[in-house]
Amino acid sequence: MKETRINVRISPEKKDALVRKAELEGKGITDVILNLIDDYLGDGSNVRVVDLAKRIEALEKKVGESVA
Repeated sequence: MKETRINVRISPEKKDALVRKAELEGKGITDVILNLIDDYLGDGSNVRVVDLAKRIEALEKKVGESVA
C-alpha cells in the first residue's frame, strides 16, 4: 500500500500529553492518529468495538480476581 505523510502543528503541551497517554495505553502515536482518522471517516467503528470489548473483558477479569 502506498502511503503519504501529513505534517501537523500542535503545541508542545498537547504533544507531551499525547505521548504520555499513548505510552500509558501501550500504543504508538501513529496508531492513535490513524485510529482517530479512521473513526472520523467512519472506517474505524469495528476496531473501536473490538477494542472496547477487550477492555471490558480485562476489567471483568480484574474485578473477578479482586472479589475472589
